Amino acid sequence: MLINEVIATEGETEFATGLLAKVQDIITVAMARDIKKISTVKLQKILDANGYTDLSLDQVKLAVDQSGFASSIDDTQIIPKDELSGDLDTEEEPSVDVGAMAGNQAMKDIKGSL
Repeated sequence: MLINEVIATEGETEFATGLLAKVQDIITVAMARDIKKISTVKLQKILDANGYTDLSLDQVKLAVDQSGFASSIDDTQIIPKDELSGDLDTEEEPSVDVGAMAGNQAMKDIKGSL
């Protein structure tokens, strides 16, 4: 391995570690402020302002995913870990009146046997 390859690898590792720490800091602040959703593009702009320029959307999403601080990530929004994932169905299932169903079936059975 050449010396410049070692230096480049160490530089990339420091960059990735710093990026990961910055993403964790930003999402932690969002969770502390009880922010439910973070715009992926807005996070990309915040990282750009903090010296992480020219990051693609995929690189930002990868950093967020590797941080472990998000429950859901897509091209438009990031859901922090302290919130439910954006792809969960939170609607209540309709309640079933078992007694009424049994009564209706009993009446059908009685009428059917007459």
